[in-house]
Amino acid sequence: MGREEDYGMLGEGEVVQIETLDERIGNRRYAGKEKDSYIAKMEANTCQVGKNNSKKDDFIGYMSILWPYLVIIIVIFFGSLLMGYASAASFPHMADNLMKEFSSRFAPLRTMSSIYILIAIFLNNTFVSLVSLVLGIAVGIFPILFIASNGYFVGMVSYLVGQQKGFIFILLALLPHGVVELPTIFLSASIGLRLGHHMFLSLIGRPTKVRGEIKKGLKFYFTLIMPFLFIAAMIETFITPLILGFI
Repeated sequence: MGREEDYGMLGEGEVVQIETLDERIGNRRYAGKEKDSYIAKMEANTCQVGKNNSKKDDFIGYMSILWPYLVIIIVIFFGSLLMGYASAASFPHMADNLMKEFSSRFAPLRTMSSIYILIAIFLNNTFVSLVSLVLGIAVGIFPILFIASNGYFVGMVSYLVGQQKGFIFILLALLPHGVVELPTIFLSASIGLRLGHHMFLSLIGRPTKVRGEIKKGLKFYFTLIMPFLFIAAMIETFITPLILGFI
């Protein structure tokens, strides 16, 4: 009788196993666990995709409100660069003295190892870009001065070096790290300019959220700008000298 409970006849000479009640319950529990596991994995994947999409949406949304300030910063930089270039062409002696002072200030870097040079460049760029961002709260004055002075200096140096070594040398010396460094510097200054705009609105009694803008700006700086400044410092330390060595 025990075997008859486990087996049934389908036809002559055909035997098939019939599940007992315990086996059916066990199979259903196993199927339920499999389903729960699958659902949990799907929910985890959906959550991860949602987080990635949220970060992407936050970035796109922030850039969409930042671009007018970014355009202003870019115009100021290249306008100042042209002014610096014209000033160096008109007053080469003054530009030469400025270049000598700059070279003497950074002369100790030439005696350091590549790692120390990398750290020095990275710390300098992160410090000045962060300062231009934070001090932008003073009605946006400092980011404008910071970008204008840097553009003016780059213009003067470009004229002097171009006269001595040619403009191909300037392009090779600036482009490798400049294509990474300049956009990040522009972004930090544009965030500072936006903070200054919101502070100005607050001072004249317009409704605005200065504290929220500071929080968003700093988050953008530490998650995006700082890593790219490190990449730019690595290029300037290791790749740019290698390229210039072939000239």
